Amino acid sequence: MKVKRIIPFVVVLGLALSGVVVARELPAVVDVAWLEANLNNPKLIILDVRKAEDYKAGHIPGAVNSFFGVWAVKKGPLNAEIPETDDLQDIIQAAGIKPDSWVVVVESEGGPRFHFATRVAWTLAYAGLDNVAVLDGGHAAWVKAGKAVNADPVKKPAGTFKVKVRKEYIADQEFVLKTLNTLPYLDARSYDAYFGRAKLPFVAQEGHLPGAISIPKEWMLNAEGMLVPKKQIEEILTALGFSPNQEIVTYCDTGMGCSAWWWIIHEHLGWPKIRSYDGSTEEIAKNPAVKFHKYIWR
Repeated sequence: MKVKRIIPFVVVLGLALSGVVVARELPAVVDVAWLEANLNNPKLIILDVRKAEDYKAGHIPGAVNSFFGVWAVKKGPLNAEIPETDDLQDIIQAAGIKPDSWVVVVESEGGPRFHFATRVAWTLAYAGLDNVAVLDGGHAAWVKAGKAVNADPVKKPAGTFKVKVRKEYIADQEFVLKTLNTLPYLDARSYDAYFGRAKLPFVAQEGHLPGAISIPKEWMLNAEGMLVPKKQIEEILTALGFSPNQEIVTYCDTGMGCSAWWWIIHEHLGWPKIRSYDGSTEEIAKNPAVKFHKYIWR
C-alpha cells in the first residue's frame, strides 16, 4: 500500500523537477469552436490585445482590451522588453486576471500577428500564470467563422494574480554568452536575416549567432495563418536536430518572433527546457565579443 501511495508522488515530483507544466487545464492553442463552447466559463478571460479602435469596432463577446504595447515596452535602447515586475502585475490585474483564470490571448489574425499573441502569452507564463492559450487565427478566424461580435467595452473587476517570475523561461545576455557554444540555438527570423542578406536598422551585425539553426517562425503556420499539425512541427524540429529533452534557446531580432517558437515548443508540444532570449540580436549584436556568422548556414 505504501508503494502505491509513493509512486504517484514520485512521478509528479519528477515532472515538476523536469520543468513540465502539470497544472494546465486548457490547450496552449485553442480554436474558435473551443472558445465559443467556453464563453460562459467563469474562469475565462479573453484578452484582446488589438488596438483600442479595433476592439471598439467589434470584439468577441466578453473580451477585455489590453493593447499589446503595454506588454512589450522599450527599456533604454532595447525594444519590446518585458515590463518591470510591478508594472506587469498591474497590467495583469487590470485585465481581471486571477490565479485560477483561463486566459485566451486574441490578436487581429494569425500569420503576421501570431507572434504578437504568443509574446503576450509567454509574458503571462513567465509571470507565473499556468492556464494561458492563444486563439488560432486570431479575431479574423472568429469573424470568418460567422461568430457574433460585440462593440460594448468590457471592464472586469481588478484581478488578484500576483507575479511569481519563472526565470527558467527567459535567457538574458549573460546566459547567452555562457552557453552559446554548448546549447542549441534556434533562430526564428527569416532566411534572409539569418543568412545576412538583410537586417533591421537597429541590429548591429548581419547574419546569425554562431552555430544557430534557422527555423523561420512562419514554418509553424499554413497559408491561411493557422497552426499546422503537431506532427508536422515535431518533424521539422527533429529533422533539424532538436530533441524534447535538450535545453534550447530561441531568439529573433527583439524577442517577439522567437516567442512563437517558445510557445509552440514548450506549451503546445510540452518540451520542458526552452528559453526565449528577450534582448535577442538587437542586444547581443552590439557586443564586440560576439561575431555573427554571415553567408553560411551554421
